[in-house]
Amino acid sequence: MTDNIWLQTATRNLLALSVNKSSFQKARNEWVYAGLEDNENSDYTCELCEHPDIRYEYTIRNINNENKMIVGSSCINKFIDAFEEDNEAFYDENDNIVTKNRIKNDKKNYWKKILSSALKDNFYNAGFQQSISDTIIEEEKLTINQAKYLINFYNTLNQNEQSAFRHIVKIKLSRDKHKGQYTDLNSNQKKFIDMILSSQQLQRIQEQENE
Repeated sequence: MTDNIWLQTATRNLLALSVNKSSFQKARNEWVYAGLEDNENSDYTCELCEHPDIRYEYTIRNINNENKMIVGSSCINKFIDAFEEDNEAFYDENDNIVTKNRIKNDKKNYWKKILSSALKDNFYNAGFQQSISDTIIEEEKLTINQAKYLINFYNTLNQNEQSAFRHIVKIKLSRDKHKGQYTDLNSNQKKFIDMILSSQQLQRIQEQENE
């Protein structure tokens, strides 16, 4: 259920920039999803719900008057919820239905684009490195033995690129041999791999180390 306080604030701000000035349900159909940008400083306020310090800026555009609003991550999902609760759909500029899963994938694709660019600029200069780079972009999951070669690369990245790395790169632990690779790491490598492991994976590794 859509939060009443959110709905009150969103209604006021949406109607102010819409052609329809009386109905949130009608006015929202004037708006389409126009994409995502990352505000690394997290210093912007959501123009729909007025939540401060948003980082991910989702733009919605009014097709009747060309007004635009910058909307935060949580707010865009509530906006989608409002449509779905009334059995309606929110669309993008190409008339594709926008779901919360689409919003999630857009953020993931944003991170992947940043990481892909960094890999090509700083890591894509040998066959082995190309193989690891391609695996990251296509599959996202690496074995521990593959991931350990990325320590120096990670340290060359800026803050936003490191965020992209942590969002995208995952570790394979589907086989006993993948878990066993952890025991051969030095302390610096283990610290790096621990950063990439999920909490469940880290727990499994620690249990294995203590056996």
